[in-house]
Amino acid sequence: MKISGKKVILEGKDANRIYNKGFGKFKGKKLQLSLVEACYLIEKNKIDYDLKNFIEYAIKKEKNFEINYLVYRDLRERGYIVSIDDLFYLYERGARPPAPPGYVVLPFSERAIFSISKVANFLKGTDKKVIIGIVDEEGDITYYTSKFFEMRGGFNEEKFEGVAYLLKDRCIVWDEKLMEKLKKNYIGRDFKNFLLLSLMEAAYIMEKGVKIMKDGKEISFEEFMKYSHKIQPDIEERLIVYKELKRMGLLPKTGFKFGSHFRVYETSPDESHAPYLVHVVKSNYKAVWAEISRAVRLAHSVKKEMVFAMVGEDIKYIRLKRITP
Repeated sequence: MKISGKKVILEGKDANRIYNKGFGKFKGKKLQLSLVEACYLIEKNKIDYDLKNFIEYAIKKEKNFEINYLVYRDLRERGYIVSIDDLFYLYERGARPPAPPGYVVLPFSERAIFSISKVANFLKGTDKKVIIGIVDEEGDITYYTSKFFEMRGGFNEEKFEGVAYLLKDRCIVWDEKLMEKLKKNYIGRDFKNFLLLSLMEAAYIMEKGVKIMKDGKEISFEEFMKYSHKIQPDIEERLIVYKELKRMGLLPKTGFKFGSHFRVYETSPDESHAPYLVHVVKSNYKAVWAEISRAVRLAHSVKKEMVFAMVGEDIKYIRLKRITP
């Protein structure tokens, strides 16, 4: 065994034996192992070397070595073949090189920062399914799949006529015809004698033909949005997503009870539950992984999928879903 920088070199019968178990790559007659692969083999007594000395060497040579190693070790212990070429490439159970890998795995510490734009850029740059492995303080690992996500529903958009009145942080509708049409489209909250609209819903139906009155006068859409921005500073981004969800035949309703911006229905709320939670973020959104874990876990606990709507030049929907490999 020879250590050279970030590689471990093996030759002879041991090299062939180890390669046949799904480790390393041959260059000529020499088997090259990554530091992570070599560490695993040393731990398992497949290579004769002092484990303590090797780890002390590896953490000086490779950034995030211990995080990478813990994820690699866990996947190997689960019976998977993982090849390493800058990134971790995971093979379907039972598969091995030279077959193509099915996944790319990204290891992170729970203390690392989640960046929505970095996730989006990585998804754009790979044709593999993406798995993210988060190592917590105790060395346990939580896995998430990440993908660009498409949603479609069975609702149709309609035009509206009538008048709504701006209160403080919502609008009220008295007109019975407008109330009935809004109720059929599951927009607003019916209180029998009147119907209340969120600022989001009011902005949407305003663009669909409804007039909004404030202090006895009709106000323009620009005036309404300027007023709403003071109460709800992110209303512009939320409205962009709200309108696109509606165009996709979906029904967005508030997701406040679930800690997100929208719960989203594909069909009538009277006949089904909302399968998605959608949280609107800007392209520069960052968070600690604990916040992301909380959101995904909560969505899973209420049988929903967690989708982040990243608003930039366009809207990209990114789903994170917890899995057990």
